[in-house]
Amino acid sequence: MSYEVEQSFRNLIMFYQKELIYIKMGAKSSEFFSDPQRKKMIKQGVLERVWLHRGCRLRLTEKANTVLSAYMNQQI
Repeated sequence: MSYEVEQSFRNLIMFYQKELIYIKMGAKSSEFFSDPQRKKMIKQGVLERVWLHRGCRLRLTEKANTVLSAYMNQQI
């Protein structure tokens, strides 16, 4: 990926960091994002679908989790 695409991805993570932390801790993404927003975040690679016995959930991708964790470590 180009530098601009990577920077855009990081900016998206930083802009929604509070909401993404709640999702990382187990909250439903539909509490924070509308359907079009969730769809766009899946397309961007921030969220991914996980199929469980009770249906589909959205969680952070490994890449988004890494960027979010790195940013949180810088804040401390």
